[in-house]
Amino acid sequence: MTKGTPSFGRMSRGKTHIRCPRCGRHSYNIVKGYCAACGYGRSRRIKRGLAKVLGRPVGNR
Repeated sequence: MTKGTPSFGRMSRGKTHIRCPRCGRHSYNIVKGYCAACGYGRSRRIKRGLAKVLGRPVGNR
């Protein structure tokens, strides 16, 4: 197969983004597991890690 424009047709086979459960926009990345618009899926992990760094108690774990 040749390089360039003809090859780009092969890239549009699967779904990359679906609707986000939080904001409803079509921005939730299935592979990465977070929403590009509102940060759903990523924000939870960030807050949990930040609490450990700051020495604050985190929920019932």
